[in-house]
Amino acid sequence: MQISKISGGISNLLVKVEPPVTLQAVAVKVFGDKTELLIDREAEKHTLLQLNAVGFGAPVVGLFGNGRIEAFLPCKTLTPEEMADPRFVPHIAARLRAFHDLLPAMDADAPTSASATSTPTNPPSALPGAGSAPAAGPGPGPQPAHAPSPQSSQWDAIFGWLDMAEQLSFAHDPAKQAAFDKVDFKAMRAELTQLQALCGRVASPRVFCHNDLLSGNILVIAPAGAGTTESGGTGAPEPSTSAGGDDVLGGGRLQFIDFEYSCAGPRGFDLGNHFNEYAGFDCDYARFPTLEQQAAFFRHYLKPGELETLAAAARARRPAALGAAAPQAAAEAAALEALAAEACAYALASHAYWGVWSFIQARYSPIDFDYLDYSALRWAEYHRRKAEFVALVDEHFPA
Repeated sequence: MQISKISGGISNLLVKVEPPVTLQAVAVKVFGDKTELLIDREAEKHTLLQLNAVGFGAPVVGLFGNGRIEAFLPCKTLTPEEMADPRFVPHIAARLRAFHDLLPAMDADAPTSASATSTPTNPPSALPGAGSAPAAGPGPGPQPAHAPSPQSSQWDAIFGWLDMAEQLSFAHDPAKQAAFDKVDFKAMRAELTQLQALCGRVASPRVFCHNDLLSGNILVIAPAGAGTTESGGTGAPEPSTSAGGDDVLGGGRLQFIDFEYSCAGPRGFDLGNHFNEYAGFDCDYARFPTLEQQAAFFRHYLKPGELETLAAAARARRPAALGAAAPQAAAEAAALEALAAEACAYALASHAYWGVWSFIQARYSPIDFDYLDYSALRWAEYHRRKAEFVALVDEHFPA
């Protein structure tokens, strides 16, 4: 068997295993150390098997205690630049809408155990490395039976992780401790409480959210029988560059993977988080889509007739600007901008989500990645765009 590492993740170890030619290649995922503090693995497994049944994700072919084995998909992983490319956007938007529309089926088959909606059975002080007597390093230690579950809701995850983060210690690493000591958790908690109220104003519909739709989790699957080339550890067809974009998938199909953080929740979070990911791991937030680019995405996300319904709602919210005399085109443009306001409000929530997540990863992950610096970048962008995004919400969803 030939074994090669698949790059791109910052949470887990992923390797491709190629057996003799008569057998199927597989991808073996080994969960990152202490990621069970961030992810409810039982809920994730249940979700993945549900999604496999309706055509999402790489098929699971084996499970083991700290990971799983999936079929290896002959595919191309999108880059952040491709994810934002107008040729790919229609396909991504339509696929995301199909994913969001899974909610009724996912709700109907939700697990009845506490795993999917768990809250900590031990206080944060019981976490390894917490409190005034920290563990010597990020090695094994006592752990709670259930971590705050992102599979419960995005806000439960944010505030649960914040509870955990406040108890962390980096005494084994003075440089990290010095950076961590600068975090004002009291101010952060107050900020998040205000942000939750702001997001509540946009009344984002409840859907089934992916919550981590970065470019590496969007694949172009090769058509059956097509030749593939190696790209980043995955076999991949090169997408067509035809001007019309009709063959941008090269005869293949779009697929989403990695549902560790998936749960039911506000549509806006998935939209805002996806738009944030245009920045890539380089955190080039100048790539965040403009209102015009977001409108193009939404036109492919919406189903026939929905834009007209949203335009009528926009008229009702803003009668002075969009009364009966206003043309339909103006009402529809306002409706698309209101969707952007929803996405932008939750883009702030997405920065908070991963900004807090990074604190726990900084303490426990053995992966060579500067999580504290990443957190600082996410919070810096949060504060840089906050006034602009709040003004957009104020315009379209007056308090």
